[in-house]
Amino acid sequence: MEIHHFIDSLPQKTPIIIASHLNIDGDGLGSMISLYLLLIQRKFKPIMVYDDSIPYFYQFLPNLKDIHSLHHLKLKQISENSVFFAVDCSNPQRLGRLNDIREKCAFVVNIDHHPDNSLYGNINIVDAQCPATTILIYNLAKKIQAKFDSSLSTSLLTGLITDTGGFQYVELNQKLLSILEDLVYQGASVATIMRYAFKCRRHSALKLLGVALNHFVYDFQNHFGMTYLLKSDFEFCGASEEDTEGIVDYGLYIPGSLISVFIREIDHQTFKVSLRSQDETNILPIAHAFGGGGHLKAAGFKIQGDFKTVYHNLKEHIQGYLSSRS
Repeated sequence: MEIHHFIDSLPQKTPIIIASHLNIDGDGLGSMISLYLLLIQRKFKPIMVYDDSIPYFYQFLPNLKDIHSLHHLKLKQISENSVFFAVDCSNPQRLGRLNDIREKCAFVVNIDHHPDNSLYGNINIVDAQCPATTILIYNLAKKIQAKFDSSLSTSLLTGLITDTGGFQYVELNQKLLSILEDLVYQGASVATIMRYAFKCRRHSALKLLGVALNHFVYDFQNHFGMTYLLKSDFEFCGASEEDTEGIVDYGLYIPGSLISVFIREIDHQTFKVSLRSQDETNILPIAHAFGGGGHLKAAGFKIQGDFKTVYHNLKEHIQGYLSSRS
């Protein structure tokens, strides 16, 4: 069933929940908010929910006050006919504790653009060729002839800009230029989104970046860079998880670099690994090898063990992966 037909078939009193993945980014937030605004236009009363704090550099987005905590949602009765919209989330595990809510809902709609999406919805709107999930929401908005304003346009454009790294990771073809022109015409500001998403960083984040760059090493033979941050580094800088935004990209600044790796300690002997690549280097197989996922050029996973072993094993794996491709 087409998504717009499904929405048209829902009674207006249908309880609707909208959620996205943990460690939410601009595409996850933009998709949640834009879908929320669309459904409100159709006279529904959807609830956005997120089980974590929202990074400070997305505070320019509209309707953030309407995003509820998991605790708030649990106070509400989830009826047998509740519909759960999961946006920009490749698999249920990435929902974290919100997956428990998803399992209680009668119907799940999965809207995403990750190539390794597990198709866990009753309806799956998944397009791996789409540069951002918000573009799928944009297409939906056009199909239902939604009214565009600055709030809806800003939410949609934020997803596109952030997931493409400010259009660094995708070619601006005629179709994307047309969408960009439309959203700007309807009130979105490219300058505002770029400034907040990429240039708004607090002092603790800059200190943390300095530490990460001090830890940076580069393999000139295999053309990849690695850096890391331990819990002691976060404590020293007075920093938090959201202050790591953008650090993984620095390993690609070196001409000829194929992969950048960023390891950060999130708990005792538990690490989160972020991977980025450029040119034609597909890092999804690396993420899959360690139980993770993501995109062809942006992926990640969690891993446990002592730091030296994790670092060494990951380094060896990437060296083997790249040498096998040459």
